[in-house]
Order: sequence, then C-alpha cells, then structure tokens
Amino acid sequence: MTRRSKQASEESLSANETDGNVDKIREILFGVQMRSYDTRLEELEKKIMAQLEQTSAGLESRLKKLETYTRREVDKLGDQLKTERKSRTEDNRKAKKELGEFGGQVESWFAEVEEQFEAESREQQSALKAQAAELSAMVQDMYDQLTTTIEGESQELAANKVGREDLAKLLGELAGALKKDAKG
Repeated sequence: MTRRSKQASEESLSANETDGNVDKIREILFGVQMRSYDTRLEELEKKIMAQLEQTSAGLESRLKKLETYTRREVDKLGDQLKTERKSRTEDNRKAKKELGEFGGQVESWFAEVEEQFEAESREQQSALKAQAAELSAMVQDMYDQLTTTIEGESQELAANKVGREDLAKLLGELAGALKKDAKG
C-alpha cells in the first residue's frame, strides 16, 4: 500500500470508530427514551387502528340503514307520483274543455273591446290634434312676446351702458385722487 492509501484507510477506520463511539454514547444517553417513544408510538398506532375499524364499522352500519330508508322513501314518492299523474291527467282533460268554452267567450269580448277602442282612439286623436294646434299657437305667442321683451331690454342696456373711454377716464381720476391722498 502506498502512503496515501494507508493514511486514507486509517482515517476511514478512525471515522468508523468515531461513528461507533458516537452511536454508543447516543445509546447510553437517549436509548431508554427512544425505546419508550417507540413503545408509545406502537400503542398509539394500535389504538388509532382499533378506533378507525370501529368508526368504519359504525359508518357502514349507518350507510346501510340510510340506504334502506332512502329506498323506502323513493318507493313512497314513486307511488305518490303515479297517483298525482293520474289525477293531473283527469284535471287536464277537464281544464281543456273549460278553456275551449272560455276561449269562445273571450273572443267575443275582445271583438267588442276592439270596436270600442277604435272609436275612442279616433276621438282621442281628434282631441289631441286640436290641443296640439292650440298649444302651438300659444308657444308662438309666447315666443313673439319674449323676442319683443328681449329686444327692448337690449336697447335699454345699450343706452345705459358706460363707455370704455368714460370708465377709463373715471378710473384715472380716481387713481390720481388716491395718489394725492397718499402723499398728503
């Protein structure tokens, strides 16, 4: 063996011995506790498994009862549905007959109402036309009055407004008077 391989094998042996020593120390310090934890975990696992089996059996029993109950209820509902269907079929036959009779009456009523509606509609249309003409005339009168009033107001404003030059002259005089008061 070469020197390096001897050194490597010695290091490997010392590492193995160190690992062995560490395992022994670990066993001495924690061995009892680890065995105690393992025992507890096994007991806990057994309890959980037993409870799981119990729960599973209880659920299975309840599901069977629920299934039986559901079947009974579905059968009852099926019977009720058949009875209801027969009853409704008979009621539908009666209703069709009554609807046929009522339909004839409704048609005659609608014909009468339609005639009345057309007559009233013509009356309303002529009344609306008259009112529209009257309102149009009123709007035209108001427009004419407003136009006249606005024109009069415009002329009055134009006559009473102050000219720019007059305003400038007045403001100039005011500025001069203020200057004199400030100096004085």
